[in-house]
Amino acid sequence: MIEEYYESLKTGKNLRKDLIALKQALKEEPLKQELLEILQGDVSLLLELLQHPEPKVRGNAALVLGRLGQNKVVIPLYKAYQQETQLFIKSNYLSAMKGLDITICKSELEERLRELEYGKPKEEEEKHIREELKVLRNLLQSNQKHKKHKFQGYDEKYEVILTTEKNYQEITAKQIKNEKIVLMKNGVHVITNHIKQLIDIPTYKEILFPLNQKKLAPEPKLAAKTLANSNLMELLKKAYKSEGNFYFRLGVHSKMPLDKRSAFAKKCAFALEKETASVLCNSTSDYEVEIRLMETKEGNFLPLLKFYTLEEKRFAYRAHTVATSIRPELAALMVRLARCYMSEYAKVLDPFCGVGTMLIERDRICPARTMYGIDLFGEAIKGARENAKLARKKIHYIQRDFFTFQQECLFDEIITNMPDKGKKTKEEQDLLYEKFFKKASEILEDKAKIFMYSNEKNFVKKQLRLRKEYTLIQEYPMDAEGIHNFFVLEVNKVHNAKKDKG
Repeated sequence: MIEEYYESLKTGKNLRKDLIALKQALKEEPLKQELLEILQGDVSLLLELLQHPEPKVRGNAALVLGRLGQNKVVIPLYKAYQQETQLFIKSNYLSAMKGLDITICKSELEERLRELEYGKPKEEEEKHIREELKVLRNLLQSNQKHKKHKFQGYDEKYEVILTTEKNYQEITAKQIKNEKIVLMKNGVHVITNHIKQLIDIPTYKEILFPLNQKKLAPEPKLAAKTLANSNLMELLKKAYKSEGNFYFRLGVHSKMPLDKRSAFAKKCAFALEKETASVLCNSTSDYEVEIRLMETKEGNFLPLLKFYTLEEKRFAYRAHTVATSIRPELAALMVRLARCYMSEYAKVLDPFCGVGTMLIERDRICPARTMYGIDLFGEAIKGARENAKLARKKIHYIQRDFFTFQQECLFDEIITNMPDKGKKTKEEQDLLYEKFFKKASEILEDKAKIFMYSNEKNFVKKQLRLRKEYTLIQEYPMDAEGIHNFFVLEVNKVHNAKKDKG
C-alpha cells in the first residue's frame, strides 16, 4: 500500500490525494518504517514539493516529512515556513517540526512568536494568525515545558463561590466556620481570609473566584477588553505572588450552538492575549488557570476563575478510579444527608463497591465496626484496596458476584451506588433490582438500613411495592431532572414475618 502511494506520488498526477493518503498511513509505525526503507534516506521528492505552486500540496508535503521523524528536514521545513506567503498553510510547517530537534532554528521561532504576540493582524487574517500562534507556542512548549506557577496566596482575602448540588447548599454552608456566607442557587458565596479551611470541605463541587466585572458583553473583543480591565491580573498576582506569563484556557458555558461557542472562545482568548500583551497565554492543554464565562439569563457573561494549581487534598486517598466511579464530593454529600440514620460501629456492606469511595466516605463521618466491599471487576477491587490503604481504612474487599456472596454474620447497613444500565435491557435492569432487594433481605439484620444511589427510580419504587419488609424513610433527588436519587430504606423483617404467619 505504502509503495503504491509513493510510486503514484512520483508520477505527479494526483499529488494532493497521494500526499493525504501517505499522511494518514504514516500514523501507523510499521507503515512509517516501510516508507523509510523505500526512501533509503532520499526525501528529495518530498522536499521539492515544498516549492510546489499549489499551497495545499506544500502543506501536506510538509506534514508527510514531519511524520517521517528525521531531524535533517528541520532546516528545509523552517525555510519553507519563512518563505510561505499563504497564511492558512504556515501552521503546517510548524506541526511538521513537532517532535523534531528544532535547536538550530529555535531562536528564530521564538522571535516569530514575539512578533505574533505583539502584532495586530487584519481582521481577515486573524483566524490563520491565531492558528499559527497556537501551533508555534505548542511547538516551543513541547521542546521545553514552561514552569507552572505555584499557588501561594493562602493568607490573602478572597471572594469565592463553592458550587454545590442544587438544593443542598446548606450542607456545605454548615461546614464553613466564622465566615460571611450567602446561599446561592447552586452554591455558597463566601468572603474569606482562610482559603485553606474551605479547600478541605468535602461536599462542594468546585471552588471558583468571581471577578469584579460581573457582566461581560457577548462580543469576543469587547469581552476580552472588559476582562483585561477587571481585577483578573491583580487576582493572579495575588494568588501566585509572582510575575511572568500565565497560561490559561477559556471555558464558555452557554446555550450557543457548539460551533458558535467554540468560535467565540477562540476569538475572545486571542483578543485577551492581545489586550494583556501576551502576559496571558492561551493554552488548550498545559494551562494553570481557567477563565470561565457563564452565560446569564440576560445573555451576558459572568466571569469566574478556577485555579488548577490550588492544592487540594480532601480526596487524596482516591488514587485509583474506573469509568463508573462516583464523584467523591457527591458520595461525601450523600453520607452527610444520611448521617442521622447511620449507627456507629455498624457492620457495613457495599455490594457494588467500585474503588470504594462510598465506604471510605461513610467511615470518615461515622466509624463502622466492619466494612465489606464486593465487586466483580478485578481492576476496581485492586484500586479499592489501594485507596483504602491511602485513607487508612480497614475494609475487606472481595472480587465476587454479590448474588453468590455468603457471610455468616448479618449486616446492619448496605451503602451503594447501584450499577448503571449500560448495555443491559430494561428487563435485565428490572431483574437486577429484583435480585438485589431479595438478596439484601437475606443478609441484613432486622431494622437495618439501605443507603442507595440510583438512576432507576421506577425499579426501586416497584420493589418497595412488591416487598413489604422495606420502608422508604427518605428520598433525596440529586439532580434537577429527578433522574438520580438517593434513597434511605429500612428493613422490617420481624414485622413482615409476623404478618406472614397471620
